[in-house]
Amino acid sequence: MTLKTKTPYLALLALGIVFGDIGTSPIYAFQTSVTDGQSNAASIYGVASLIFWALTIVVSLKYLTFIVRANNKGEGGIMALFSLLPDEIRHPKRKLALAFYFAMMLGAAFLFGDGILTPSISVLSAVEGTGVINPHWVNLEVPITVAILIILFAVQSKGTGKIGAFFGPITLVWFLTIGYLGIREISKYPQVLKALSPTYALTYMGHQGLHTLVILSSVILAITGVEALYADMGHFGVRAIRLAWFIVAAPALIANYLGQAAEEIVNPKSANALFFDMAPNHSALIFLVIVATAATIIASQALISGVGSITQQAVNLGIFPRFKVIHTSKDQSGQIYVPLINFFVGVGSILLVVIFGSSAKLANAYSFDIAGTMLITTVAFFIVAVRKWHWNIALTSLIMGFFFIIDVGFFGSTSTKIFKGAWVPLSISLGIVYFVWVWRQGQIVLGKLIAKDAVSWDAIDSLIQEGKAVETENVGVFLTSSTLKIPQALMSQIRNLHSVPRKVVVVSINILDIPYAEPNGTQRVVNGRVTQVSISLGYFDPINVPKILREHCLTVEEEAKATYYLSDRKFNNLDSGEIRGFMEKAFTFLHRNSSPVGPYFGLPEERLVTLGVQLDL
Repeated sequence: MTLKTKTPYLALLALGIVFGDIGTSPIYAFQTSVTDGQSNAASIYGVASLIFWALTIVVSLKYLTFIVRANNKGEGGIMALFSLLPDEIRHPKRKLALAFYFAMMLGAAFLFGDGILTPSISVLSAVEGTGVINPHWVNLEVPITVAILIILFAVQSKGTGKIGAFFGPITLVWFLTIGYLGIREISKYPQVLKALSPTYALTYMGHQGLHTLVILSSVILAITGVEALYADMGHFGVRAIRLAWFIVAAPALIANYLGQAAEEIVNPKSANALFFDMAPNHSALIFLVIVATAATIIASQALISGVGSITQQAVNLGIFPRFKVIHTSKDQSGQIYVPLINFFVGVGSILLVVIFGSSAKLANAYSFDIAGTMLITTVAFFIVAVRKWHWNIALTSLIMGFFFIIDVGFFGSTSTKIFKGAWVPLSISLGIVYFVWVWRQGQIVLGKLIAKDAVSWDAIDSLIQEGKAVETENVGVFLTSSTLKIPQALMSQIRNLHSVPRKVVVVSINILDIPYAEPNGTQRVVNGRVTQVSISLGYFDPINVPKILREHCLTVEEEAKATYYLSDRKFNNLDSGEIRGFMEKAFTFLHRNSSPVGPYFGLPEERLVTLGVQLDL
């Protein structure tokens, strides 16, 4: 076993990637929660207790004990959870199943909103420490944050593999720092340890009444990033993530939150910059700001990479249209760069910093999306546990019902901030879900049209015998969604060019509901001319059709001379089809702006022929 495969080493790496987001929450979470409550000892104890039990119940118990069990061949995240759901939900026909299908899509879309908001609030909250160093620098906080974000998103195309090795050690320094600062403050006021008792959280909520919803909407900031923990488990494994959490991350976070509580009780006036006021002197403050900025950049990078990963999964599963995906590492398949998504996430993050101007205001927009994803994850896990794993329904209902109540509380609390900024992630997510709906409906109608126009292979042989099409001395490779259908590109070639390749290979790529799969192809010889090839891949596997053909049905010489034929579909946008109006225009836009099929399937451009097809949806 090499060092790079040992659990402690993987745990160190996990600190940077998995816990970057949740690890930087102390910069703003406790201060925002106290601001939403009352600055007296009872409320401070109550907030500290709520944060401790949120970390314990949601992170340690719900996710690290239960949710991580819902992995697909080791891969986690909401898309992996989606792939474990029963077929009637993944391919819905009934209204209830369709509703939950789009609830899952909304959960995935919420993570896109998180990918936009995390860089904004994390980096800005760290840079705000410069205003504590020197009050005259307050006006520079937004410009500095914007500059950092521009650089961060600009370097994505270069890949993060080389600097990724530094993420874990830097984040370890961050956790050791905040843990030390917390212990230092606790030593001044040890009574704050009483906040670990759940009675303080329960008593506080009882006294606050309905105002508890407002406070919970800030408390949830302490657990943002928990979905990243689940999504990134495939990179490091559950054991490494649990080790990193229970040995390093959790103790450091709990110590820091209790330390902030002790500091606020001893020095109530420090609430304007509660986290940075923990620094014992000016030099330590400068160090803290630098380390905090580095840690928030790492947290942002983890979310940016996560959004790219979700995009790739959604594209391969047919949920999204094709996006151009660039692999930035020859060794790490997970190191990808999606230019269009990177652009929109980068522009969105920068605009949020400019519009909101402070982490306190951004906190109102943050966390709503995570609360929604957490709630949807709980319901989906329950379905998987009962329907797929056949867990005891009564016991599972009791356990997941407990988590469901907590999730509903957090979701309801963050919903109170819809008009204060939470409308931003909600609007982004609903927009994404709408386009998922448009893409799905368009693909269904498109499939019907293709099936309607399909003809038999015997009919093609008849055209050749009648002299309406001639054979060409080459191998023609045609991609299709199903080997049972004659590709539109072949029909276009016959109708427009009146020719048919002497050897026709019809290729269908089937993306399985698992992350990785050994490429296994099945062949069926239709006649002396046509061979049908069906290839199954995982949704994380790279797609390279020429390589697959060389391994399964064509010799190296045949593939080197083969011509690849594709259809270039044009839509008439008439009002006579099943899809009309804005929906048809939206689908046309998505289809037209999808990444070209050739690069997506690894086809050689010099041997690629595209034939136009006119359709009315």
